[in-house]
Amino acid sequence: MSINFKKFITRIGKATDFKPIKNQLLISLQKDSENKYKNYPRLLELMKKYWPEYRARSRISHLLKDHHEEIFNFYLNTMFPFRKGGLTYDDPEAPTPVDFKLIYKYQYNLKEIRVIEEVMDKLNNTEKVENVLKRLFIFAISSFGPMVEQIFERPFQFQFSNIDASQLPNGEWEVIAIISGREA
Repeated sequence: MSINFKKFITRIGKATDFKPIKNQLLISLQKDSENKYKNYPRLLELMKKYWPEYRARSRISHLLKDHHEEIFNFYLNTMFPFRKGGLTYDDPEAPTPVDFKLIYKYQYNLKEIRVIEEVMDKLNNTEKVENVLKRLFIFAISSFGPMVEQIFERPFQFQFSNIDASQLPNGEWEVIAIISGREA
C-alpha cells in the first residue's frame, strides 16, 4: 500500500464520506483524475494516438476493447492508486461500435483495507467495509467516461450491471464488477 493510496482515501473520504449521494463520489473521483496535471494529458494523448484507426465508424468500443489493459491500467494505476498487481480484466466485448463491456477485478490487500477502515472510523461511517470497497472501485472506473467523451466527441458513460465482493481466506477482499460503457 502506497502513501498515495492513503492520501487518496483520506481525500475522497473527507470529501464524500464514500457515499454516492447526488453523484458526489463520482464527481470527486472525476475531479481527482483531472487534477493529475501531467498524467491526465498523457492518457488523452495515448488514446488520441489510437483513435485515427477507429474513427472511421466511430468505433470507440473497439478502441477500448483492443487496448483495455493498457488504458485501464494507466487510468486505475496512474491516475488513481490502485495497484497494478491487484487489477485484472476478463472477457472484453464490443458488440457494437459504441457499446463496450469488461469484467474488472481488484484485490484489495490488507493494508489498503486497514486504511479504508481507519478513514471510515474517523468519519464515523458505520457502513460495511465491503460496500465502500465496491463503491470506490466502480465509481473510479465510471469516472473515466468524461475522458472517453473527449476522444469520442460524444457523450459516453460507464455503468455497472453487476458487482460482487468476497473476502478471501487471507482477509483480503476481491471486488468483481461487470461494467458497460456506451454512448449516452
